[in-house]
Order: sequence, then C-alpha cells, then structure tokens
Amino acid sequence: ISPYYVLSYPDWVHVVAITEAGSLVLVRQYRHAAGEVFLELPGGAADPEDTSLEHAARREFVEETGFTAQQWQHVISLRPNPATHTNRVHFFLALDAAYNRPARLDAGEDGLRVELLDITSALGGLRSGLMGHAMHLSGLLLGLAAAGRLSLMVTEPR
Repeated sequence: ISPYYVLSYPDWVHVVAITEAGSLVLVRQYRHAAGEVFLELPGGAADPEDTSLEHAARREFVEETGFTAQQWQHVISLRPNPATHTNRVHFFLALDAAYNRPARLDAGEDGLRVELLDITSALGGLRSGLMGHAMHLSGLLLGLAAAGRLSLMVTEPR
C-alpha cells in the first residue's frame, strides 16, 4: 500500500485513580487535532528513564495531578490504533489516591485542570459524551471493573 503511514510513539500509560472518598481523579485538557477540551484519565508517555511501566504511570500521575496513590494494579495493555500506531497503552488502577503537592506540568500541558468526579456521575455522563476520547473511556470502564466498581457481566436478552 503506497503511501502508507505508520506513526511511531513510545508506549503510553493511563491511570484510573480513585480517592478514598470514591472520586475519580481526572484531567481536562485541550487536544489540538480535535480543537476541543476533553475530560481524560491522567497519563502520558513512558520515558526511557522509567524503571517500569508502573513507574511511568506513577510519575505521570503525580506530575499531572499532584496526587499519589497507595495501591497500584496493572489492568490491561492494549493497542491504541494498530492500523497506524506502533505503540501500546497500559492502563493502571490507583486506589486511595490523595493530593500531595502541586502538579508539575510538561510543556504543552498549559491549561490542564484536575477534576474530581464521583463514579456515579462519571458513568451517568458517558452516554452524553462526558468523556469524548474512546481510548480513555475504554480504560476507565476496565479500570472500574478491576476495582469492583462496575460489573461487565453479560446478561441474556429478555
């Protein structure tokens, strides 16, 4: 196929973080290709200096939000777009998240805002487009299922 474009990125890490009070720690940021602001999971690219993918997730989480978490669990690794991207995205669940210090945003993250949203409100808003980024939405649902906060059981039709 000519021309065919393949985009090479480092692996990404995204964090489904839940505070002790049961709120999700999310970020709202501008995405230039869409020209819109999106509510998303905190995360970013794994750096060569990261000792593991969990280390990358912990680093990105505290950098973007100022939060840390007591318990960490790898949820799943997926391909963001296997048709054109070479990388993988790794979702982590972070429990008992708590605010520790101001965020340290990277270049290009100006205007990023942290938002706490209770799980019921977040799930209730999904069908109306609360989270418009499909990759983040899938990670959120799988992370909440891993936390025991959402059932992905199949029911038989009536």
